Amino acid sequence: MAKNKDKTEELSLESVLWNCRVSLRGYGSTEKNRDAVIGLVFLKFAGDKFETRRKQIEEEHPDLFMLREMPATYHADNGYYLNETSRWSYIVKNASADDIAIKIDTAMKDIEEDNPSLKGTLPQNLYANLGAPASKIKSLIDEINKINGDRFHEEDLIGRVYEYFLQIYAASGTKEDGEFYTPSSGVRLLTELIEPYDGVVYENKTPYLIHFNGIAA
Repeated sequence: MAKNKDKTEELSLESVLWNCRVSLRGYGSTEKNRDAVIGLVFLKFAGDKFETRRKQIEEEHPDLFMLREMPATYHADNGYYLNETSRWSYIVKNASADDIAIKIDTAMKDIEEDNPSLKGTLPQNLYANLGAPASKIKSLIDEINKINGDRFHEEDLIGRVYEYFLQIYAASGTKEDGEFYTPSSGVRLLTELIEPYDGVVYENKTPYLIHFNGIAA
C-alpha cells in the first residue's frame, strides 16, 4: 500500500515539474526559459528556508525584533536574508500583478545585494525581457508554489527538483558553454551540502548553486 502511495506522489511531482517547464514555452530561447524556471525555483526554496529560520529566531528571541531583519543573523546560519519584497510569499501574493516580471527582477537584484555569496549567480533583468505575458508568469509561479515538503514527502526534494530540470534542459539545450547534466549522485552530494541531514560540513560554506551563465554545479 505504501509503495502505491509513494508512486502516486512521484507521478504528481513529475506532473507539477512538467507544468513548470511548459509554462513559458514559446517565450524566449530554451536557455532563457530554463533560467526563468530555475530562478523561480531558487526563490521558492530560498524563501521556504528563510521563513523557517525567521520562525526559529522569533521563538528564540521573541523580544528582539531587529534580529529578524538583520542579514547577518541569517548569514551566520549559512542562510540567505530576503527583504520583504524578495520573499516567495510576496511573489505569490503579487503573482497576478501586471508588473510581476519587474517585481521578480527586483527581487533577484536585491537578493544578490543582501547576500554577497550569491553575487553573479542569479538571473538579472530576465523576466521583464522574456516577452511573456503576466498570466504565463503567474501560471509558472502557481505551479512552483505546489512544490513543498508537506505535499511531497521526500527527504531530498530539493535534489529531485534540481535534478529534473538539469536533465531536461541539458537534453533540450544547445549544450554550449560547457553545459552538462549532473549525475544524480553528484546532485545528492551537492544538495546535502546545502541541506545536510547529519554530520558537519567543514571549510567552505558556500551552498550548492546553479550558475545561470551556463548550467554548472
